[in-house]
Amino acid sequence: MAIFQFHMQIIGRSEGRSAVAAAAYRSAGRIENRYTGILEDYTKKGWVEYSEVMLPAGAPESFHDRSVLWNSVEEVEKGRDARLAREIEVALPKELSMEENIRLIREFVQDTFVSDGMAADVNIHNPPVTDETGFPVDEAGNRVTDKKDMVFRNPHAHILLTVRSFGPDGKWMPKTQKEYICKRGDETAAFTADEFRQAKAEGWQKEYQYYMGQRKVWMTPSEAFEKNLIRVSKNPRSTPYGRRDARMERWNSPEALKTYRLSWEEHVNRAMERAGRPERVDCRSYEDQGVDMVSGIHLGPHASRMDGASSDRRRINEDIKSLNQANEAIRETLDEIEEKIREKEAGIYEALAERLGKLRADILSARYSLESLKEQQALLEKDIGKLKESVGRVRTARENVLEKNRLSEQKTSRLKEEQKGKFPVWSTRPAEIEAAIQAEQDNIRFRKERFTKILDEEGFSDIRKFQQEAQILRQMEQESERLKKAISSCEETICEHTRRYEELCGFIPEDSASSEEFRSRQETWSRRYEQKAADHIQKKSGHLRMDIFRRAVHETDRTLSHAFYLAGRAEYLLNKVKETVDEQEGDRRRRP
Repeated sequence: MAIFQFHMQIIGRSEGRSAVAAAAYRSAGRIENRYTGILEDYTKKGWVEYSEVMLPAGAPESFHDRSVLWNSVEEVEKGRDARLAREIEVALPKELSMEENIRLIREFVQDTFVSDGMAADVNIHNPPVTDETGFPVDEAGNRVTDKKDMVFRNPHAHILLTVRSFGPDGKWMPKTQKEYICKRGDETAAFTADEFRQAKAEGWQKEYQYYMGQRKVWMTPSEAFEKNLIRVSKNPRSTPYGRRDARMERWNSPEALKTYRLSWEEHVNRAMERAGRPERVDCRSYEDQGVDMVSGIHLGPHASRMDGASSDRRRINEDIKSLNQANEAIRETLDEIEEKIREKEAGIYEALAERLGKLRADILSARYSLESLKEQQALLEKDIGKLKESVGRVRTARENVLEKNRLSEQKTSRLKEEQKGKFPVWSTRPAEIEAAIQAEQDNIRFRKERFTKILDEEGFSDIRKFQQEAQILRQMEQESERLKKAISSCEETICEHTRRYEELCGFIPEDSASSEEFRSRQETWSRRYEQKAADHIQKKSGHLRMDIFRRAVHETDRTLSHAFYLAGRAEYLLNKVKETVDEQEGDRRRRP
């Protein structure tokens, strides 16, 4: 069955990430990052089925080399918190061949991103399933070396996109331009520096601050000259945030994400139709589709591993799948119960007792899956806590080292320029300069050694291992958030089903709801379907956690018993009210 998986993220310096490192990893290549001086080498990664840099019209041809492209991005982005690239990750349909998937991803990237002015670095990954040591295995879990014996479950594509547009000259466009607030008579307008050159000839003037008594006011130079005022500073008046590039603003909007998801849906379905496949995907959430199901979580790069962590994540999806099946069974059972009550068929009480027993078992299965999800969530949060502290310490240390090294390099550069000058023979300044340069170099070396020691103390063999663990931490946190939403959705679904159970109990006639015979029949069916639910869980997952199952039984019985009591109590009170009203009517008729 084809699945819709579309994930977008921003790669930024504020998280300690690098566009060059991301491009090297996704292409399994070797690129030197001129911004940090680190050689990013992932040539041993493998399993990259396709790699291409696609450029829009007007982009430099040299950017077909991803090393040139992403080093140019690193160079043009100056800020410590700069956004370097946007990444789209999509799951490719396993129903299509690799050639068909390559055509699909190229058409999608060209139509959606490249035609809109973005440069795109496209890489298709298709890793095999591996054991805990990273060695490929077959379906039975045996190690294999022949590709035809390997199992491939996770074909996907990484699309790295530039976040700046290209100008007519092929150079990067600025994200924002300074806008000067100008006046011409009673008119006010805002112009960029290029626009002001033309506007100045048409009589427009910039505004500056001038002293007017104790106040500071904004005026044009001609207005201030007439009043003989003194200017506060040379800085002209400007808008608070400048003029942002309209195209880049659109790329960053929430509407753009919806457009990209819809475009991927259309391209996948078109490729499926072209291949003669019946499967289709839908970019809408289950809620928007009107489907009462819970979305699975994204397994990430560990989907092809068979170790404990990936097994836990895969088990989460299996639990969610079981929960959705239980929800579907609950809906079907509720519909059957309502139909039984409406039609008043013969033997409805026996059938109703059976259906209520089956409904209890379905809710019990849903609660078992929910309890399993909560347990997995607790384990995931524990792993996040362990890793987050180490990653945070190293990230802070790395930012401090980079900043202090930058200041040391600037100081060294100034000292070397001063060193080129001429000094008197008796001057001690040359020796002082040499000592200062040596001190800065020693500081850089000491900070490098200290940072290496911090990496070792936190359990990271090198900076690449830290970056990989930081990426894993982000994915774990994203998985945790998705899991929290899944758990919340599960709880709401069970509450809704319990509410419907209570409403259905209200339709049971008083003589049945309160009779020992009906309760006995309901109890018999409940225990029978409870055993079937336990057998089904055992068969499907290969094991049954009795502690979780007992908790699910206890909570289900507590909730449904309360619902059954309320239904009988409501019926009893309504009958009492009706009897009271009838008695009052009878007394009124008997009065002379």
